[in-house]
Amino acid sequence: MFTREWPQPPTDVRLAPYRRAAARLMDGDEQIGVLVIRVTTWRWRDGPFWRRRRGNPQELPEWALSRVAPDGRLPDVEGGIIAAGGLDEELADWSAGIFRLRGRRFSLAWLGEEEADAAHDEHGWTID
Repeated sequence: MFTREWPQPPTDVRLAPYRRAAARLMDGDEQIGVLVIRVTTWRWRDGPFWRRRRGNPQELPEWALSRVAPDGRLPDVEGGIIAAGGLDEELADWSAGIFRLRGRRFSLAWLGEEEADAAHDEHGWTID
């Protein structure tokens, strides 16, 4: 069977601290969630539908948020991909310890490597 080798995207050094990161999501002094982040490769479809191909690989951060507080300030689970157009702003927020969701601003308490690995495992994001 024919297998295709996909070209690897250039490494985005700005994403290095977030390749396998996790943080406590704080609302004031109270932890209300756990944020996990990983960096994945995204490819866009190109060409007409009868000859569709994937190209333009780029590294982008993917995030997932799990609620730990019993109230409704957050959905049970939320996640997404940071689009290339908003990446600079999001990275500036993360480096300042800020996470914005649905018009609200929360603070981040970044976890150490062991705690981050445990959070990723709990979410189901194992090491590739």
